[in-house]
Amino acid sequence: MSKYLKSCFGLGLISIAIALGMSSENPAIAQVRRPRQNIIRRWVNSIWGRRPKRSLGARSNIVAVSPGLIDTITVWHDKPMFLWHSSSKNQQARLIVRERNSEETLWEQDVNIANRKAFYQGQPLEPGKNYQWKLTGTTSSIPWTNFQIMPENQRAQIKADLQRLEQKSLTDNTSEETAKIKAEYFLNRSINQSNEYLWSDGLQALYQVKQPSTDFIKNRQQLITNILTPVRTSRKK
Repeated sequence: MSKYLKSCFGLGLISIAIALGMSSENPAIAQVRRPRQNIIRRWVNSIWGRRPKRSLGARSNIVAVSPGLIDTITVWHDKPMFLWHSSSKNQQARLIVRERNSEETLWEQDVNIANRKAFYQGQPLEPGKNYQWKLTGTTSSIPWTNFQIMPENQRAQIKADLQRLEQKSLTDNTSEETAKIKAEYFLNRSINQSNEYLWSDGLQALYQVKQPSTDFIKNRQQLITNILTPVRTSRKK
């Protein structure tokens, strides 16, 4: 096997198909609708065991999770999801999104901390620009978190990849399975051939499922717990 194919194999079956930019007859993508579909599903389900290179650690009552804190500050979605972790119940706060350089507030919304997420509802954020987000009005002090919308010249290929994935997946998979395939794609998509991956976009794909099953919600929450939990390393004797 050539070095090129070996490196592609490491990206995972679905991501290989997209990264290679093959036609609709690509055998890797085509398998989504073939009898070997169960093999693909078992592989995609491994997403629940994934971890970013570094954990966030639950340092306070409210912990910002994404965007901007896992692996990279870069986000593909121009209407990102804001995700946080908290044990508080029915505590009101205000989510603010502003431009980083001018500090101009672009969008704000009242949120219930117990919901742990909010989807941006303002005008699409501009590719290549830097932004910040923050929760205010809480008992915990949360600093501004920086994030950047991916530059336009990098966005187009990902958009085409996702459209190809959806075309191959929607006819043969449930919304949950399609979401996991898209999330796996983002978690294998590096930024400019670096070791940073689009974790925030992967999580957003998982949270966009309408009426998810109990098992899906449980697995999704466990994934967030993994992100917040430091990896224990054994000490050398």
